[in-house]
Amino acid sequence: MSRGLLLDGSRILTGAFLLLAAAMLPAQERPLFPGQNQTQAGGAAGANNDALSLLLDQNNQMRTEIQALRALVEEQGFELRRLQRDSLNRYTDMDERLQALENGAAPVTAVPDANSPAQTTPSETTPPSLVESPPAAAPDPANAESASPVAADPVPRRGRISTLPPVVLSEQQLYQMAYESAINENFERSIAEFDQYLSVYPEGRFVANAHYWKGQSYLYLGRFDEARDSYEIILNEYGDSPKLPDAMYGLGQAFQRLGDTSRARNLFNDIKRSYPNTGVANLADSNLQSLD
Repeated sequence: MSRGLLLDGSRILTGAFLLLAAAMLPAQERPLFPGQNQTQAGGAAGANNDALSLLLDQNNQMRTEIQALRALVEEQGFELRRLQRDSLNRYTDMDERLQALENGAAPVTAVPDANSPAQTTPSETTPPSLVESPPAAAPDPANAESASPVAADPVPRRGRISTLPPVVLSEQQLYQMAYESAINENFERSIAEFDQYLSVYPEGRFVANAHYWKGQSYLYLGRFDEARDSYEIILNEYGDSPKLPDAMYGLGQAFQRLGDTSRARNLFNDIKRSYPNTGVANLADSNLQSLD
């Protein structure tokens, strides 16, 4: 009795080993079991191939969906940071306007010429650019011959106000103008306006931001060398700027587009180490996976 059970157990184990060996062999090398014909074996192999093809298709579909989701997250992260910066810039602009109103602007007074009648001082609330002195009085006929050619000029004179320098936008206004050009995707104009801002306010509060948005504009225009140069200014000269992690990510993208994947990978890894659990770290991680 026990001998029969041992024989039966031995047969069961032998059959299990045969099934396991058959599963590990490719379809064309699997042996036929007793009672299994060639057609049945071919059908099993075909079913396995179909299942493998289905898994591969599902894997490719999931890869495509993940890439689309990464792009969406990156776009939404960029938009969120844009809205945050826009809100901060508007708050700063409002604060400057309130301070200007509290301090009050000095009235602009046109200085009359010696031979012209007294002129009215413009109101403090009147913009200087809209204030004009009245036309010069006609010269006395008795002194017409001795009148200067300027006094006889039919064009109205504007007095001393015409000698004022042209109005220059405030730092906030000039930066905001260039920034709005960037977010409205007018990148060429944005670059020119940020250059103007940097030339007028080389030590301004938004210098690092200006270099960053110049880099972004160059990046979207496909001018990757110039984008790299703009980002590197922030890394080399403004290491304490809040724009540093964004500039590192932009620089990594520029290197990636230029084919320097080694430096791009190093930058993305630096972002993950230095700024963990942040949006820019997640973006860097996504780019690292695309480099693998």
